[in-house]
Amino acid sequence: MWFSKPAPGPEPAAPFFVWSSEEHTVGVAVFDQDHERLAVLLSRINTALHEKHDRALVLKLMESLIQETQAHFDHEEWVMEQVGYAEREAHAAEHSALIQEVNILFQKFQKGGISALAIPNFLKAWLIPHMKVTDRKYTACLRRSGLR
Repeated sequence: MWFSKPAPGPEPAAPFFVWSSEEHTVGVAVFDQDHERLAVLLSRINTALHEKHDRALVLKLMESLIQETQAHFDHEEWVMEQVGYAEREAHAAEHSALIQEVNILFQKFQKGGISALAIPNFLKAWLIPHMKVTDRKYTACLRRSGLR
């Protein structure tokens, strides 16, 4: 798997983002694993927020989520470049815009300007359509290049 050891934190009692292979898969195993891992992290953050765990834990989990999202994007963009995916630049621009928005939200949260729930809610609302539409566009190209 692309990611390192899972970030510490509570296991979600009722996942905030329930991963479904049928609904969320993009058809490239390494990226499906990454996406599932991001879904688990979103659920851990949501659980930590709702169970009123300490702010330091929530900050650590959010930082981990942002870092792992960036690592996933970097990997995905590198693979798209290697296989000559025609829509790589537009895809990378979506990634860049998301990271910029998440960093702004995270800074606002750190300063007390927004609820911590804004970040996982925003990411979930962004990630699901991105996987279902934008990421699925690269599937055929990556599979032709041997990725499964």
